Amino acid sequence: MSRKSPRHTIGSHDPVLLPGFNKADVDKVVAACAEWLARHDEQEKLAKRWQRLESRLAREHRWFQLSERERAVLPEATQLDSISDRLDELYALNQKLLTILPKVVATTTHGLNCKLSVALALVHPEENKDAHTLIQSVLRDAEGSAQSHRE
Repeated sequence: MSRKSPRHTIGSHDPVLLPGFNKADVDKVVAACAEWLARHDEQEKLAKRWQRLESRLAREHRWFQLSERERAVLPEATQLDSISDRLDELYALNQKLLTILPKVVATTTHGLNCKLSVALALVHPEENKDAHTLIQSVLRDAEGSAQSHRE
């Protein structure tokens, strides 16, 4: 995919300001969503790392047939524990922020797009393809609308 994900437009860059808005009006929700999405991305990377490591352990050491004691002596067990601890930490932080985000009012189109990016990350395409596709469509429409306003 050559098009940037809406998530990547949040990052550390200044938000796109629509005509009539100045930096003092920048939406507070943007930073909160950027924080949530950064942790979510870290969770995804750690989960993939966990899967690769666990697959290798299953293939090379019959991981699932090993006892707790046998697993504990393998150096990779410490890595899995560290990944698991970090995943738990990230999940707890994002859950806390997720309870706050609906109460924070988006005051710019960029802020609305950021909230939609979080919603998109929460709706897995395998679990609800229609909702995922609809949110993607809304983000695309909003991005196109913002583009036309800038031109």
